[in-house]
Amino acid sequence: MRHGRQSTLANHLTIASERRSPCSAVVDQRLLIAGDVLTRCVLACVVLTALTIPVATSAAEAAPGGAAIPAWALGPFVKQEKPVLEPNPSATFACPVAGKVVHWESQNVYNPAVVVKDDKVWLLYRADDEPRSSGWGRTCRIGLAVSSDGRNFTRFAEPVIYPDNDAFKQYEWEGGCEDIHIIEDEAGKYYVNYTAWNGKTDSIGVATSTDLRHWTKHGPAFGKAYGGKFIFGTRTGAVVCRRDGERLVAAKIQGKYWMYWKIGCYLASSDNLIDWTPLLNDQGQPVSLLPPRPQLFDSGCAESGAIALLTPHGILHFYNALNQPAAEGGDKSLVAGWSGLGQALFAADKPERLTQRRESPFIRAEFPWELSGFTPPAVVANGMVFFHGEWLLYYGAADRRIGLAVCKPTEGSR
Repeated sequence: MRHGRQSTLANHLTIASERRSPCSAVVDQRLLIAGDVLTRCVLACVVLTALTIPVATSAAEAAPGGAAIPAWALGPFVKQEKPVLEPNPSATFACPVAGKVVHWESQNVYNPAVVVKDDKVWLLYRADDEPRSSGWGRTCRIGLAVSSDGRNFTRFAEPVIYPDNDAFKQYEWEGGCEDIHIIEDEAGKYYVNYTAWNGKTDSIGVATSTDLRHWTKHGPAFGKAYGGKFIFGTRTGAVVCRRDGERLVAAKIQGKYWMYWKIGCYLASSDNLIDWTPLLNDQGQPVSLLPPRPQLFDSGCAESGAIALLTPHGILHFYNALNQPAAEGGDKSLVAGWSGLGQALFAADKPERLTQRRESPFIRAEFPWELSGFTPPAVVANGMVFFHGEWLLYYGAADRRIGLAVCKPTEGSR
């Protein structure tokens, strides 16, 4: 999940500082800036023994008053009772930068990207190595797992994207390679954008592959835009796509590819899925398309999430939502934190134009393993696929495990 997202955008709510200390497992602070007015959103400490939250055997989305799912939205999603992936303390990797063997996924696994290839589900997930007292406290790498049913995964022994002694070390060490999104082009080539974190600031990195195991890094996504002005303080995002059977293929609109990125759901365009240019306002700043809404589950902020899918209704975008404490204007029915997932709809011909937005989360933190972990509570989704007639949504739970929610759409909604 999060660690440090930064942006500067007048007249829109943005994030100036969001770095989590490795010791602060129950408190996460983010400094919110709206124009020149500073407000602080301090997430409530979650003490599980003090919470009484009913959890069904398989929790489904719930709307206040049993409200119907809008025709443009997707659902219902039913969460699986147990995680599909947990940390693996026994996995080791010879880190080329540290010059030693590390337990590369011993602490946390979360926030995966996902793709269907060769009738299998391939999961690219963020993994944190063992905690340490020096530097930032841990290094993140991207692991790979595969499944024939979308529920039971076999992991590859070593990470596939990681900090190395290469030209990109300055962006990735020692924080590592974090939250990842994946998309496919018409020819079957895979593109990921991931968050590179050097321990001081973050940036979006891009890498490509034809087999999902061997990746070529291309550096910062915004490296060629506006003289590199927006390289730092950026985070990964979802590329607008269309469904072609079980493939999710990058879609062009007005001759360009589009990506919703970072907290605030900004917009960027590209001609080649590697070099991206942020959409700017008249003041020369990126434009936030999903501002926070007081009293609702996204009262803190909204972050680009699992998918941006072209549908007959428009571009259906899933996002991760931060709920403020109730005393600070948050949704009283939810715990404070990254406790819900939202859905929004943008115009198919104008990706910057918001047309619809759900009033309640379609996934919320409620299982004990979603409420307790590295940073409780948290449900954060970066990937979803259509596989064997179902939508499979994978999400990070409390920054420690990976959960799965399943939607079996009706014939007309596929």
